[in-house]
Amino acid sequence: MAAGSARRVTGFTLIELLVTLAVAFILATVAMPGLQRLIVSNRLASDYNEILAGLHYARSEAVKRREAVQAVLAQGEGGAWQLTVSVVDGPELRVRTARDDDISTGAIEVTFNSLGRRAACAPDTCDVSIGGKEILVGPSGRIGKPFDA
Repeated sequence: MAAGSARRVTGFTLIELLVTLAVAFILATVAMPGLQRLIVSNRLASDYNEILAGLHYARSEAVKRREAVQAVLAQGEGGAWQLTVSVVDGPELRVRTARDDDISTGAIEVTFNSLGRRAACAPDTCDVSIGGKEILVGPSGRIGKPFDA
């Protein structure tokens, strides 16, 4: 290399690296609360959909088997919810349990007759609240959101 010729410099200086790390740290600090809310929201949606699918499964099994099938949602061991679908006076068909006890639910016990209609309900109303969102079971067996419309 001749004296006085331009040298090509590659890499980062210590100052550039420290500034980049500081910006990354600030962005991570700002993004973390949003990420935590997203995780909680997705867990709630997952549990809601799991219970909704279990109730639909109970109704479809009642129609398929042409006999009464009940779905019981209760707090299981450790405070986590548990949904048990079984033939009335018969075997259990499916048991679903929450991953953890972070999301609370109400208790519900619904029996569907052989036509898929709600045969019985305990307590008096056939609705369950999952983290503030509700699932209702109508007299015709319709399962879903509150029937305001």
